[in-house]
Amino acid sequence: MDAYYPVATVTLLSGLLCPAMAIAVARIRRQSGIPLPAMTGDAALERALRAHANTLEWMPIFLPALWLFAACWSVP
Repeated sequence: MDAYYPVATVTLLSGLLCPAMAIAVARIRRQSGIPLPAMTGDAALERALRAHANTLEWMPIFLPALWLFAACWSVP
């Protein structure tokens, strides 16, 4: 079971990445003055929104693949 601590750490850090990116999007939205629900209008906001959305889209693929690789790799 000790073999999974690094994988659990990466899972935890990737889980913390999503709220951190959401905070960054909110900060950029506030700085640009673009109210919700607008998604366009400032290039920095559009980049931050797209980066956050891409991260959320790939998380369900990344995490199971990470754990599957760790489970297969740690077989004696």
